[in-house]
Amino acid sequence: MAVMTLRFNPPSLGLATQVRILLPTGIHPQDTDFRKLYADMQKLPVLWLLHGGSDNYADWHDCTTVQLLSDRYGYAVVMPDAQMSSYANMAHGPAWCDYYRYELPEYIYTHFPISRKREDNFISGMSMGGAGALKFALLDPQRYSVCVPISSGVEVVRNYAARTGRATSNKFFQNIYGHEDDPSGVLGTEEDIYWLLEQNVKNGTELPRFEFCVGLEDFTREGNLEFHRFASSLGVQIPWVEEHGIHDWNSWNLYIPEVFSFICRCRKEAGLE
Repeated sequence: MAVMTLRFNPPSLGLATQVRILLPTGIHPQDTDFRKLYADMQKLPVLWLLHGGSDNYADWHDCTTVQLLSDRYGYAVVMPDAQMSSYANMAHGPAWCDYYRYELPEYIYTHFPISRKREDNFISGMSMGGAGALKFALLDPQRYSVCVPISSGVEVVRNYAARTGRATSNKFFQNIYGHEDDPSGVLGTEEDIYWLLEQNVKNGTELPRFEFCVGLEDFTREGNLEFHRFASSLGVQIPWVEEHGIHDWNSWNLYIPEVFSFICRCRKEAGLE
């Protein structure tokens, strides 16, 4: 297992940022021609794992068993930083969405033994990162074959638009989404996950395989249930996994093994494992 922290200054952001990367090697023999081994190394499947609000790129690695799971399943894991951006092209801040969609993947695919094939790319995240995972899976369904949001903040944009709930029209969300005079202007944009799903269904797009995970006592549960019902009304059936737990790392530690297991099951069904 290789554990790396990449620090670089991507032009699309205009600021320095960090990415934690896990690369399982799968190497155990004692007498190996290492030059040939690494020269012939196959491209790895990859899980893009997004952090939540107030967290950072290192928290998944520091707070869960993701390294053990990466090694067990043989999937690389890429855990980038996004600050408190909601993975958006911020109205008053960096273009995090463009960085995630365009520059970061190309950098990773080019510099590391990671596959760019759709069947080898998966995305997950919790809270803010769960909503980000959904958004990127729906913006670029041709890139991801599996998407597993955990305790997703899927309700935030609609709450901002309606000036309700936690996402009221305060300066924090105005800096992210803009539309200060009329927050409902964010609806029907790339930040509106409901709209993105509806557009994909209307266009007959091949969607990733989805699975939702959320705690029974998690404050995001009702928002996730509402989106789940909306998806069902469009004919998108999504498996639902829940355990007792609130919005914290104790709960997310219950679900990260399920993320890897679900990816593995999907790949086996597709004849890839």
